[in-house]
Amino acid sequence: MEKSKLISDEIIERVHRDNCFDFLRYLFAFSLILVHFCTLTETEQFWVISGQTRVKAFFTITGFLVVYSFIRRGNIKVYIRKRINRIIPAYMVVVLVCFIAGIILTKLSPTQFLCDSQSYHYLLANLSFLNFLEPSLPGLFTDNPDIAVNGSLWSMKYEVLFYILVPFIIWLMRRKGKTTIMIVIFAFHIVYHGLFDYLEDHYTNPLFSAVNHASFNTIIYFFSGMAILLYFDYFCHYIKYIFPICVLLTIILNLADISILNYIEPLIFSSLIIGTAYYLKPLNFLQRYDNISYGLYLYHFPVTQIIIQYKIDQYNIFLAFIIMLIATTILATISWRLIEKPILKR
Repeated sequence: MEKSKLISDEIIERVHRDNCFDFLRYLFAFSLILVHFCTLTETEQFWVISGQTRVKAFFTITGFLVVYSFIRRGNIKVYIRKRINRIIPAYMVVVLVCFIAGIILTKLSPTQFLCDSQSYHYLLANLSFLNFLEPSLPGLFTDNPDIAVNGSLWSMKYEVLFYILVPFIIWLMRRKGKTTIMIVIFAFHIVYHGLFDYLEDHYTNPLFSAVNHASFNTIIYFFSGMAILLYFDYFCHYIKYIFPICVLLTIILNLADISILNYIEPLIFSSLIIGTAYYLKPLNFLQRYDNISYGLYLYHFPVTQIIIQYKIDQYNIFLAFIIMLIATTILATISWRLIEKPILKR
């Protein structure tokens, strides 16, 4: 296969066949909801899938599917339009909905709220995907354990960054070869972590630890999902060996701190996720239904914050969770029906 092709037409069709990515999206969306609910209500978490696992899975799936979408269509204008239509409108709406809800729910008067510069810092920061610059609104959730309006949106800036990088990386691969570029990416990842592991172990400066464990590091899971797509023919051919080996290595990683395995953990984890998507066929049934998982991700955090503000969780934690889940599902469905689906169809 020529260098510019990257993946064959046969693989493009094979990737498009039945998979259970929708099921995995819902599974990890529910995991995120439950983790955030327990964290925000300061309840002991009983769910087996951690928030970190959910984030890694989300980035892996996105890396696999977004690169597939770009390669399949081969048109950068179509790619940009589809990426914008998929995430921007619903994201902008949830930021504005939270702002309007803030006017109603804040402890301040509407005039005080609208005259406070923090309100507009929040709008500007969140609409530009830089929510860490101002995660809160004045007078809103001030008695909650966490005062952020929508803390789950932190990962969006990394998703947008990856969307921007994809055309450039694919262009490089078509010029230099996919193997060369993937080696460079993972070599940089290993050197980066090797360096900061050393600095963290030998020096007390907290900056080294912060950089070594920064959220930005999760972007390697995007590239891991991309790598599996680019070598999907080999992945499928050897899956009966790859999957059990990755399960074994994951168990070892959880039992012992082995540095060399930590460096390749993104590929191990991503292999498990993509392998599950294609080889658990009974879970494919959700493909025929609308997928509202993005809306669940967007709305669950502020809904949980509202429930805590009115102390429903202190009355009955299980009732609070059920109310949160129902309200989030309704908002996610509305988002899909009125915003996401019409724009995607257009």
